[in-house]
Formats: sequence, C-alpha cells, structure tokens
Amino acid sequence: VFSPHGVLPGGGICVQKVPLGVTVRHIEFIDDASVSTSNRPIYVMLISREIEADQSYLNDDGLSPEERQRIKDEKEAARIKKQVEADLGGFDIEQEWVEEIEREDCFEVDRNLGFAPPIPQRKYEVWLVDASSQFSVLDKYELDDFEHGTALKSLFLTNVVEDSDETPEKSLFVSVGTSFIDQDGEDLASKGRVLLFQVKKPKKTGVDRRQAPLHLNLKSEKEITVGPVTSLSSLKSEDTYRVVVGAGAEVTVEQWGSGKLTQVGFYHAHMQVQEIVLFKTFFLLSDAYDSLHFLVWRESDKSLTLLAKDYEPTQVFAAGLISRGGAMAFVCHDDRQNLKFFQYAPADAEARGGNKLVCRADVHIGSQTTALQSHWCQSSLLFNSCTMPSTLAALKQQDALFGRLEDDQRFAVSFGTTDGSVGSIISLSEPVFWRLTALQSVMSNALESNCALSHRAWRLFRRSTSRGGCRSNDRKKGTIDGDLVMKFVDLALYEQEDLASSIGTTVGLLMDNLLEMQCASSII
Repeated sequence: VFSPHGVLPGGGICVQKVPLGVTVRHIEFIDDASVSTSNRPIYVMLISREIEADQSYLNDDGLSPEERQRIKDEKEAARIKKQVEADLGGFDIEQEWVEEIEREDCFEVDRNLGFAPPIPQRKYEVWLVDASSQFSVLDKYELDDFEHGTALKSLFLTNVVEDSDETPEKSLFVSVGTSFIDQDGEDLASKGRVLLFQVKKPKKTGVDRRQAPLHLNLKSEKEITVGPVTSLSSLKSEDTYRVVVGAGAEVTVEQWGSGKLTQVGFYHAHMQVQEIVLFKTFFLLSDAYDSLHFLVWRESDKSLTLLAKDYEPTQVFAAGLISRGGAMAFVCHDDRQNLKFFQYAPADAEARGGNKLVCRADVHIGSQTTALQSHWCQSSLLFNSCTMPSTLAALKQQDALFGRLEDDQRFAVSFGTTDGSVGSIISLSEPVFWRLTALQSVMSNALESNCALSHRAWRLFRRSTSRGGCRSNDRKKGTIDGDLVMKFVDLALYEQEDLASSIGTTVGLLMDNLLEMQCASSII
C-alpha cells in the first residue's frame, strides 16, 4: 500500500516481504552495538532447505558376483555357528541377530528394474544476514549430515575463570541447538549438540568498521548425549550470565570459561523438556507429557530446586507468563486446545503445602498453538502516540501516579494458531473482570448465536479422553470471551443502553473498559 514493498510507510509500521527460497525456522537480532546498528541491523537465522541425496552408491558396491556370494556364504556360516552355540548353551540368540542386522541385509537393488533413486532430505544452515540490503547473506555455517537445527538464541555469556581476581567479561554469542537423526532410522536414541558462534569483523586498517564484512566464528561445540536439544535460554544470576540447555528429560545450566561450556547445575524432568521460560532466576519448565514445573536457581550451591508443579498429566504444547503489578500467573496450552492458568500460592489450601501449582482458571480456545510470547500492555493514552517517551513524560508530569498503578504494569501473552488466527491473553482488575463477566452473561442470552450454538458450552474446558481421569470434575472458568464482549461495540445505541442498564452500569464505562482491553491486547 502506497509503496512497492511497504504497508503504510511513515506511520510507524512497515511490512516488507523478502523471498529467501528457504524455510526460516528461527530468527534472532544481534543486539550488539559494535556489530548491529539502526542503519545496518544484523540478524542470525536458522534455515532449512530441501536437497536430493544421491544414492548411486547402492547401485554398485564394486564387488564381483563371486565375491558377493563368498561374503554371503561367510555371513551365513557365522550365523549358523552362533545358532548352534546358542542351542547348546540353552539361550536365545534372536535378540543378538536383530542388533547385528545391517543395511545390506534388508534389501538389494535389482538393476533389471532400475537404479536407486535420489531421496529428498533437509539440510540445515545458520545464516548471518544484513536486513538493510534485502536480507543478503553475509556468512553461513552448514550443519552436519542428518543434523537438524532445533533451537536458536542470541545471548550473553560471562567468561568465568576459576581462581582469578579479575572481573569476568561478558560477550555476545549465538547459540544453536541441534539433534542427530540416524540415517538408518530411529532405532538408536537421538543425540544433539550445542554450538556457540561469535560475530566477528576482520581486523583491517583503513576500512570503515561499520561497513566491514562480518562472519560467523565457531567458538565452541559440546555434544549432548541425553537427547536432542529442544530449548536454549539465558540465565543471569549475580552479574554472571549462563546458558540453560533443555535436552531430552534433562535441564542443565552451562557456564562459559576457558573456551568451553561446563555444566554447573541440572534438573531431571519426567519425560521430555518442551520449553523453558525464564524470569529473573525462576524457571517455568513445560514437560511434553507431564504439565508444568516451577523451579528456582540458587547461586549459593548452584542448584535447581523444584518449588511446585502441576500434578495433572497434561501434554503441554506451549507455556507463558502473564502479570499484573506484583501478581504473576502461568499459562499452559495443551493438546485439547485448552488454556489453563496456574499460580504459585504456597499459602493456599489447594497447594498441598506449596508443592502444587494452583489452577485459577481454564478455557477452551478451539485452536492449536505452539508458542506463547509475552508483551507489555499499552495504555490507551499511549497507544496512538508516535513519540511514546515524550508522551509518557508529559503524563507523569500531569499525574504523579501514572505508571505506578497495577493496570499500568501488566504483561500479556500473544499467540498465533495453526489455522491462521492471532490472539492475546491479558489480565484484568477485579472490578473490570466482574463488570465484563456480567456483560458476557447477558450478551450470551440476549444475542443470537450462529446455528443456535451455546457460547458457554464452546468455552468449557475439554478433558482428555485418555489421561483425564486424574483431573477433578470442577471447571474453574474465570475467563472473559473477548470475541463475545467486543460485539457490544457494534450494537445499536438502544441495545447498548438496555444491556448496560441490565447489569447496573453505563455505556461509557463499558466502552472505556473495552478500549483498554483492546489496546492492552495489541502486540505492535
């Protein structure tokens, strides 16, 4: 609109489509002033592309028919000898045979019918791109064959040197988590690696440092044997930056020093680490089959301690954090397209002495998502401002309490779904919540619904058919259907007045609440 590549340029938002010809898995901004500037933003991407793997080596092994027959006879003789020894010893050798099966024992190429065709494979690469020049590739690093990139994170790490009085320095790294898939299948357990890169400029004199070419420098790699790396996060504790690695059922805290990563702490989950969300030194760990775990990192003894968890067996697809003032809640999205909201409340009777996360609300959204991203809730007074810092300073001069109230200190989560929709989850104050709850109740009864379906029944929590027996029959509810209450804006004035009077409020107050809710749910 108004430009070949932009959408309303000059209004604060510009959208541009850049075809790369590959699948972009992850993208991270290089937040280093010496590398990335406002005129030349630098990004690192984890991409995959489709290639055709050559299998011509299967057509001919370079042996004559007599040599193949001789090798086949030798293998058969060795197999018969093992079977005879097994019969005489009185034990079964079938399991040993299964472990010794090789590729050539499974199939052979019949040249009369054709040759082995090429097979499609995915090749993963790490790209360093310049956003100021149509995302041109500055440098790239190819992962090994049968190695899949699963995680990407740009983070700071502190170079810790033991028995040294010098102040440790921090450096910006690009960390990549990978997993290996064996070429013969999934008979063996998958492993992974953690790769650490630094973005470097060549040391040349007489060249403008801002326009100097950049390249990726592999500083370290560490093999992870407990499983594929699924999550990478940055942990800051007492001015020391470390990397948190989620691989298989293990969560490890790795420390950078002497050119390598060293494990300084760990926690063993139940099944599979899906995602790790950090805030300060607290961990929100989502297990692929065992719901949420709430951990804390203790610097004194360098340990991860479990504070509480959800004991219901839930398959977690995504997890996130929402807050309002000093209160914080955990959001969990499961395989039944539900959202559940938990709180860490040790003094609550349902917490079992503080060992259990208390479920405060639940709702069915009817769509599947894989990520919940936190964002700051904007006030309606700042929403349409092009110069937000100056507007915020002016509002604080007029009202000394502006920015200190709980509604001005809120974080929400936004998500995209697999069916192409976008949604937000925000926290509300208690008066606004009960006012909108009353509005939601009267609107669900007064307005006609599509196909005479019930709004209330659609938003009820869906229990799992296979593992839902442990969950109690009580639904917590406690959520507002934003799609329903926002229809109040489109009603005629007389209908708005009737609905507002029926719940004992005014149209203007409801409009103010809906406006604040809409501004708080906006991502950009």
